[in-house]
Amino acid sequence: MDHLASVPAVLGDEVSGRTLAVIGTGRIGKSVANKATAFDMDILCHDPAYQDEDFIEAIRSIMQVRHRERLSPRLQTIEYVSLEDALRRADYVSLHVPLVWPGTAETPTYHLMNKERFGLMKPTAYLVNTSRGPVVDERALAKVLAEGQIAGAALDVYETEPLPADSPLRDVSLRGRLRLFPPAASAARATRLSPDPDVGMAGRCVQAVIDVLEGNHNGDPGRMPFVVNKEAF
Repeated sequence: MDHLASVPAVLGDEVSGRTLAVIGTGRIGKSVANKATAFDMDILCHDPAYQDEDFIEAIRSIMQVRHRERLSPRLQTIEYVSLEDALRRADYVSLHVPLVWPGTAETPTYHLMNKERFGLMKPTAYLVNTSRGPVVDERALAKVLAEGQIAGAALDVYETEPLPADSPLRDVSLRGRLRLFPPAASAARATRLSPDPDVGMAGRCVQAVIDVLEGNHNGDPGRMPFVVNKEAF
């Protein structure tokens, strides 16, 4: 009994055979979906701006090969669905959208995850936000976690950074359901320091400056892959 008493009360959950919702299928969202395939997950994709059906077919082909070669015990699935459908069906919801403020676009992402949308999620589901802090209504998240409406959440971005001392997310009662991390998801040597623009942030910054100064891509910043905030031009 003494040995059993020492077993941690908080246990992890399984991902194999579960359903992942990837909200936002840009470069990072698609990379997450690709990696989730290796964990035998089903994948629900949602993106209000663009649906990359070629990507879906490519992942579907990989899933078929995995199943045919008995690398996966079942045939996995991937498809584009509505946001509401993704939230209702997913065991894990991973956010990969830009921060778009209300009034600046038809589909703003500010407080994309709010009280109503948390209400669509399964009580056994988890939220992961590594995109932008204001995409999640933190007060609503703290409330649904406290009430057990979802199983848990993990964040490395916040509405206000650093996270204020009086944030509802710092409530000690949430520690069993909430994991707060510094924004360090990309903190690898290659990711930060590689001069190769296809690998590292350093290389991308330099290449973006070169593209602007040398007028590459016909001098159109909108076509320059490593120039962000293109609207500034």
